[in-house]
Amino acid sequence: MSGTRTLCCHVTTATVLFAGVYLSVNMLTLVGIILTVSLDKDTISVSYHESRVTKGHRAFDISTNILMLVLMSISAVLVFFAKRKGPMFVLPFVLMMMVELSLSFLSMFNGAWGLPGTPAYREILQSVKSQLKVERLSEEDIGEFTMWYSVFFMLHILLKVYALQVSMKCFYALKAERMAAVSVCSGNSVTMKLPSYDEALKMKAEDTPPTYNEP
Repeated sequence: MSGTRTLCCHVTTATVLFAGVYLSVNMLTLVGIILTVSLDKDTISVSYHESRVTKGHRAFDISTNILMLVLMSISAVLVFFAKRKGPMFVLPFVLMMMVELSLSFLSMFNGAWGLPGTPAYREILQSVKSQLKVERLSEEDIGEFTMWYSVFFMLHILLKVYALQVSMKCFYALKAERMAAVSVCSGNSVTMKLPSYDEALKMKAEDTPPTYNEP
């Protein structure tokens, strides 16, 4: 992971911005889940709250989703202290981004593996049917809906991959800065400016030492 800049800012600044957005989205999702559970709604557009599952299964899904959101939020908060505390405070955020990417790919095959608060294809399709107040969409409408869903899903995946790449660059950049600071403090780093070739030719040679004569 080379380079310490991405687009128009330093990788550390970009990672902090990603962590801020990440934290805001997670907190909004968490508040939405808590409000939904407190209001005891039976029909919402997220995968953890389906009418087909039992109450025990529903409680397990809700609790695991809340735990997942809390862990992701904590990892985002740690990024704000990475500049002062060191690169290890970025590592949880990188690991959670990897987990999030894995769950996003798994959700393509089964909606139950989706991220907390992230609607799956079938759930969004049911929501569209409810908005249009129809029982079944035409083939043309389904094709258009599938195309737009695929486009936004791929953009969502690419954004996460980019955020993961920037976060890993930030981790290695902070690690290099910390190692350089430790080397300077321990006195293992010596900086010397050597003359160029032309400057070396212009330098006057020192007087030759006196010859040694044996007594």
